[in-house]
Amino acid sequence: MNIKQQDTDNDIYGYLQVISRRRRTVVLVAALVFSVMAGYAFLSPPIFQATALVSVDKVGSDISSPNASQDSDEGYFETQFKLITSETQLRRVYEDLKLANVEEFALGLPSLRKAVTVLPMPRTRLASVNVESKDPALAASIAGSLARAFVRKNLDNQLFMSKTVLGALQARTRDADARLVIESLPAVVNNKLIQDIKTQIFNSEAALADLRTRYTANYPAVLALQSRLEAMRRVRDHEMDNILGSLKTELSGQLRANNVRIVDEPTVPQRPVRPRKGLALILGLVGGLALGALAAFMLETFDQTIQTHQDVELRLGLPFLGLIPHTRREKGAKVYAPLVSSDVSPSSEAFRNLRTIVSLANKASNDPFLLVTSTVQAEGKSFVATNLAVALAQLGQKVLIIDGDLRRPNQHLNLCATAKLGLCDYLSGGVAEAGHVAQKTGIHNLEFVACGTRSKNPAELLNAELMAKFVLWARGRYSRVIVDCPPVFPVSDVLLWGRHVNSTIFIAHYGRTRVPLIQTACARLRVGGVRILGGVINGAKIGTTRYANGRYAEHY
Repeated sequence: MNIKQQDTDNDIYGYLQVISRRRRTVVLVAALVFSVMAGYAFLSPPIFQATALVSVDKVGSDISSPNASQDSDEGYFETQFKLITSETQLRRVYEDLKLANVEEFALGLPSLRKAVTVLPMPRTRLASVNVESKDPALAASIAGSLARAFVRKNLDNQLFMSKTVLGALQARTRDADARLVIESLPAVVNNKLIQDIKTQIFNSEAALADLRTRYTANYPAVLALQSRLEAMRRVRDHEMDNILGSLKTELSGQLRANNVRIVDEPTVPQRPVRPRKGLALILGLVGGLALGALAAFMLETFDQTIQTHQDVELRLGLPFLGLIPHTRREKGAKVYAPLVSSDVSPSSEAFRNLRTIVSLANKASNDPFLLVTSTVQAEGKSFVATNLAVALAQLGQKVLIIDGDLRRPNQHLNLCATAKLGLCDYLSGGVAEAGHVAQKTGIHNLEFVACGTRSKNPAELLNAELMAKFVLWARGRYSRVIVDCPPVFPVSDVLLWGRHVNSTIFIAHYGRTRVPLIQTACARLRVGGVRILGGVINGAKIGTTRYANGRYAEHY
């Protein structure tokens, strides 16, 4: 496996860890999105869609070749399709179908316009007129009415100018000079047959005039020529009447083809177009999980708390000493019960690992003392101190654990010991010998010094000369001394302990205290001359189920 593939595997594993840590967020967001989509699917009224298919041919195009010039003049076809949903068209359909009496269209034309969509089909002259309604029959009726109204309106627009010209022509042909109007029509003037007849009539009239100068009106040649002239005039008038009739027919639109037609009449839809319940549920589940994962990554990005060993090493700049998993303690059980139990558990393994790493980290120092502190209260420093002391005692070392928090002591509760006599009593001079304040615990090789009688001024006791004498006594008697110190904030008692003890381990609760505050606490310890061996994450949410239920440890 090359380095690039290893990095990819690490990234994937990191993503899975993030999702595992934020699984509650993922589940919550997924459940919320799925619930919304399920509510939409089952509570929304069904909407039906009817479709009418219309065709528009460009004016002047070859109707017999509907696919010719499909890509030309797209603006023309777009304009035609826009006319389907024009104000005039919608109002006519709205009034004809009496949609004002229908509840979903009672708000007027805007409600009808919202229900109608016209979708041109790419690279064709076709468009679908889609109408949505809660009533399938009404949707089909509206779609058909819109399509038919569009066809009629288009034909009316084409015939508008023709009808105007026809009206003017009919009015003129009823005048006294109707024959002159007819003869002046371009169709008549440009007709070759009529022009030839007119030429013959002109020549015959000239010949007749010449004969009349020499003969009487009853002369056979004159009569024959007059008869021929009358026949030619009748042919001329008949031809002009034919042209006029043809022109009127053309202008009336009786033979004009409409370039708009309905290809498919709408049918009553049998199934609603929405909501599509199956698709909505699938999208709700998949989309919910995707949004949940996205929310998890966003929270992880903006989260300023400690959760992983990378946070300890990169964001705090501390060596990572261990990760203590979150465990639920049974009612009445001791805090160190997993360590003294014969069963293997993640908690017991974690403290044994911490014991090993702390021993190696502090190997260069001959000082048996080790402080345990945190940034603020409720991060589990007393819990870690108790279990670390028990784990060290199980190695056969003589261990002393001191409740160094003289303001809010609770170590005696963890060890089920008495708090009547302790460190405060010795430092205040109430007890002559330091050994008198040490008491046995239920753990072999483990002794305990409680806080004792609490003082109003704990800082003065920690500054007392007897403090150095007590530390010297403990160094000469025990192999390991664990001091459960107060947190760095809001008081500075831990710095007073740092005058006598050089090393500490720093406890950060999983996902609780923000990094900037922890960094400030670490900086304060360093200024006070306290060496931080490393950081411990307490109360961690283990990413994998196998590790969390102990099977990993059993297999290992």
